[in-house]
Amino acid sequence: HSPLPTPRPPITTTMALLPLSLALLPVAANAFSFMSIGDWGDSGAKKLNDPMGSYNPEFVLAIGDNFYDRGVSSLEDPQFEEKFENTFTAKSLQVPWYVCAGNHDYYGGSNGIEAEIAYTKKSERWNYPSLYFSKDITSSDGTSVTLVSIDTWRLNGGDTFVKFNPKTNRSALRNLTDVLTKHEAGIITNGTVRQLLKHFAEEDPVNKIGVAKDDDQLEFIKSALANSTADWKIVMGHFPVHSATKHEHGDTKSLIEDLQPLLEKYNVDMYFNGHDHVLQHILINNVSYFGSGAGAREHNGMNTKYKGLEGYHEGTYGFMVHEGDKDSLTTKFVDQSGSETYTYTIKK
Repeated sequence: HSPLPTPRPPITTTMALLPLSLALLPVAANAFSFMSIGDWGDSGAKKLNDPMGSYNPEFVLAIGDNFYDRGVSSLEDPQFEEKFENTFTAKSLQVPWYVCAGNHDYYGGSNGIEAEIAYTKKSERWNYPSLYFSKDITSSDGTSVTLVSIDTWRLNGGDTFVKFNPKTNRSALRNLTDVLTKHEAGIITNGTVRQLLKHFAEEDPVNKIGVAKDDDQLEFIKSALANSTADWKIVMGHFPVHSATKHEHGDTKSLIEDLQPLLEKYNVDMYFNGHDHVLQHILINNVSYFGSGAGAREHNGMNTKYKGLEGYHEGTYGFMVHEGDKDSLTTKFVDQSGSETYTYTIKK
């Protein structure tokens, strides 16, 4: 089993987007826009290239599960070309993509995560400089955004199948029998089970992994948000804080406990996640939780009585478009046919 990389120091950069795409494409005056798409790392995402290409984002949020089912094996892995460069080919999508890792990226082991970080230097548009990072973005109309991209695998101590300790970078399967049973029942694919067995051993009862919070990352998130004076504060991570899906993952208790109080304290406008394969919007205590997890996976089944659920789209691939200025920001859910199925505007 391969231990995960020791996290590099988080990177904070300030960047004004070059108006290269603006010279080529018509953009509404006095407005800025970006897109969000999660769980996109498979061939099905090709269906979204055309509808995504009809919008003109200044940047795209790529919210994890970037390479199904197994993550990548190295910087030379052909999946970078197949599932990213040759999938999102529309002219208007040749803009910065800000990336975070999902659980399937971690299934590629430490080499896989290192390769996704290293790809930042190889690709014109892929931006994943470290496990978690913040970026101050000034859009074409002068609107300022602080984007904090976080690593929810580390914050949550792994996922359903893998236990991970961020203090020691050690990991192990939570329950081998559970993995094999779910594989037999068709809940886990062949590719996923192969990766889990390849990279993660069963926990040694004599030398347990132990549980720890990722205090370094929590401090980084606090600092990045506390120091931001941007018009909009956005946080993205693969796992949801809140999710209204049924028979999928749903809420992440550790994030409700450790992350939600920070989002509320520092007046974060939007938290973006994937992991559950629908488009959903949940509004709790003035934070909009946007689940954009339908890039190349789909799901049916919503708890329509979930507290704070404002809107959702299920059963097809899709993405979100966000357009606005300093005072308001409108989010649209767009399905694979290009139909806008839900709209919501946050006003300052």
